[in-house]
Amino acid sequence: MITSIRLFIVLILILLSISSTTAMAKEIKYNHNSITVPDIKNKVDFKVFTPQKVPGGWTLETKTYPWGEKEKFTYIRLHYMDTNDTKLIIGIEQRKQLRLQDERLESNSKQVEINGYKGYFKEWGNSGQLDNNHGELITGGLLSWNQEGTHIEIDSMRLTEEKMLEIARSMK
Repeated sequence: MITSIRLFIVLILILLSISSTTAMAKEIKYNHNSITVPDIKNKVDFKVFTPQKVPGGWTLETKTYPWGEKEKFTYIRLHYMDTNDTKLIIGIEQRKQLRLQDERLESNSKQVEINGYKGYFKEWGNSGQLDNNHGELITGGLLSWNQEGTHIEIDSMRLTEEKMLEIARSMK
């Protein structure tokens, strides 16, 4: 009887872990008539990366710059929004590789590893405080690195450093 209960608990745990893994969406729903990532890839001179680990239900709004340009973009932003499309969860900016200089970075930046590349994480100055506009605790910060000729910056006020790094490390 005890063996049967243990087996049942193990099966439940396995099912829960599988369902949480499959909650990571492979395809994302675009919002606001955004240009798709495959279309963007044809209009930039750098490699475009997208995170493979984003929760199901997030929507994606793409932004291209310079504003109003239709054929050649110098940089892009991917805005991942909540299920209701009302809150920005994470922003990912990409452009041609920039030179990251250690001496240029402020002393409160922390060096991190992302996909074999040196990156930097800087916590927001008001991290841990309550955002009076949204009634949420401010977390996260700014994460930046160069990967395969592309400079990537991720910013979030809603995700922890650990969650931001998990998403960054899933960039393919």
